[in-house]
Amino acid sequence: MPANPLQHLVPSPDHLFQLVFQYVDDSMLLEIAEADYGCDANNHLKVLMEIKAGDFPDPMAWEPQEVLELIRWSEPEDPTWKPGATGERGHWMRLFSCTLLVHAAVKQEHSGYFLGEESTIIQLVDSAIKLGPESSHAALRFLAWRMKYQTPDDWTSPYFAIAILLLAVSLGECSDEMEDFLIATAQKSELTLTQLLGECQKWQTWHQTIRNLLINSSTTSDELKLFGYELIGD
Repeated sequence: MPANPLQHLVPSPDHLFQLVFQYVDDSMLLEIAEADYGCDANNHLKVLMEIKAGDFPDPMAWEPQEVLELIRWSEPEDPTWKPGATGERGHWMRLFSCTLLVHAAVKQEHSGYFLGEESTIIQLVDSAIKLGPESSHAALRFLAWRMKYQTPDDWTSPYFAIAILLLAVSLGECSDEMEDFLIATAQKSELTLTQLLGECQKWQTWHQTIRNLLINSSTTSDELKLFGYELIGD
């Protein structure tokens, strides 16, 4: 049995990239490229199409980081929210954008360069869950892969741990060993569990997802329910 229970998930970014590249078509790439009021849209689109073709910029530059971050904030369930699309189309665009941002932040030289990663993570999780089990499973393996690059003092580790826990619970793939490991990782933060999410710009999405999957579910353990209450401060 591996020392790290996340190894059971077979961590890899490949499946999630295959999915987002499959579902995000050229018209969606154009919409992402135009997210900054159309500013530099052609340059953004050029890089986005190169990425979809498998040519990842290293390091990621302003083009397309700016438009990816704008779509990262989008709310596909809110028809008044701009930039971004609604419904399934909007969730694929947001999942695509969040995946690229989380992937790019792996590079050591990007430390502190990508702001709002704690919000990017929950936006990724929310879209993956809303798009169904296949995207949720791909996101689970992706975030488990991303956690391999965390250092012991990385402030984002608790957020990744909570996100993986939520995805695993949503899929019914959270063993007792994995649950204990992820909760322990989340508790290593210098912040209290309530402070962790309370200081995140997308705290409402964190709270709602935790309520749905940990607190209000009839299938979660008492320990998970308690952990959920500690996270949202109830």
